[in-house]
This record gives sequence, structure tokens and C-alpha cells, in this order.
Amino acid sequence: IKNFVLDALFSPLCVSCRKAVGPAENFVCSDCLGKIKVNNSLFCPVCRARVPENKKICHFDCPYLLGAATDYGDAVIQNIIHFLKYKKIKSLSAAAGEIVLNYLKNLNLNLDNFMIVPVPLHKRKEFSRGFNQSRLIAENISNKFDLSFPRLPAQAGKRESSVFQIPVCCALKRIKNNKQQAGLKDYDKRKENIKDCFAAEKPAEISGKNIILVDDVFTSGATMTEAVKVLKKAGARKIIALVVAKA
Repeated sequence: IKNFVLDALFSPLCVSCRKAVGPAENFVCSDCLGKIKVNNSLFCPVCRARVPENKKICHFDCPYLLGAATDYGDAVIQNIIHFLKYKKIKSLSAAAGEIVLNYLKNLNLNLDNFMIVPVPLHKRKEFSRGFNQSRLIAENISNKFDLSFPRLPAQAGKRESSVFQIPVCCALKRIKNNKQQAGLKDYDKRKENIKDCFAAEKPAEISGKNIILVDDVFTSGATMTEAVKVLKKAGARKIIALVVAKA
């Protein structure tokens, strides 16, 4: 109610430059969004090396690839994620989703037969925050995917492109209310903190599927690695960990 009244009386401000923004700008002005450098490759989750042609060139035992739309060192990105998670400005998930969609355009991946799985929050933490930011970002990507990647006209002798809206499946459940990873700087502590936090809630929907695992930020990789372990055990095939930004 407070936010509704404030928005009615005063123009919303950009979370980065503090200029007034229009209702279609989702609390980030077009100038600030335009300054964000969007990546054009996948990355190795272990050494963060760029992966040419979206194929592994190192750390072949790592069971997934990292897709990071941009870098967390960008001040605009830091503000978007901070105000989304901690100031509870839910509409910023649309801006985050737009950044990720622009990144997917740069990658030019074949995402046929993929499904989107957001990294879950524990039910207590989600109740406290009011939403799961990763699920909001995932839903924004899914809802706008068909508009961003329209079907291509069929070529001679070939069928029409099969690009379509990628469904969101909440196939993971957080079963342990662990401490926030952001408060832990040491990788081993992060790894121990996140251990056994996830369970496959819908293993039948995961088995044999390609997964886009969505989160907001990739820092140490401990959270993604633990989630990937559970998805692989449930029978997932290819997995791309897709985030707005990597630290």
C-alpha cells in the first residue's frame, strides 16, 4: 500500500542514477541499461574461461556450463540485484530478464528441448522476502522468449524452426534453511553451508531433460554445483547454469 501511494504521488526513480523513469522502464532507465556490457559466450564454472563455440575446452569433469549475462562489477547490475532482493522491488526482475534475453541472443544457442528450473529459496526465506527472485527472473525469460526468438520461416526442404517458449519447472526444492551464502567469504564454508540443501521435487520431469538452471548471481559456484549434483542424480542431461551476473 505504501509503495502504491508513493508511486501515485511521485515518479519512480532509477535505482542506479536516481533519475525519474517511466512505467515501462521497470525502475531502471534506458540510459543505465544501455551502459551494461552483455557477454557473448558461455564460461567454464571452474576457471571462468570463455568457452568458444559453446563447447568445453577445459575442466571436462565439470557437469555443467556457466552462462553469465554480464559481470557483477558493473554498478548498475549491483543496484538492480540489491534493490530486487533486499528492497523487494519485484518489477526489477523484468529488467534482469531483459538483460539475460539479450545475452541469449548473443549466444545463439539451440535451446530446443530445454526447460527452465529456478534455484529455490527455503520456504521460510521466501515467505520473509515475499518472492523468490530467481523464479521471477526465470518466468520473465520464459514469458518473453518466444517474442525475443520468433520462429524462423521454413527453408526449402526444411521444417519451420522449432524455437518456442521454454517452460519453467520448479523441479527443485530447498530442504535446508541454511545461512545466506553472501555472508560467507571462504569457498569451503560456502560449500559446507549449501551441502544437502536441495532435493528433486519432480524427478520424473527432470529425467532425460536439458536444463537451464536460473539464479541471480554466480559467486563461488557452490550453490549451482550443489543444485546441479541433485539434477544430475535425477537424470538431467545437459545443464546450463544461467545467471544475470558472475562475480
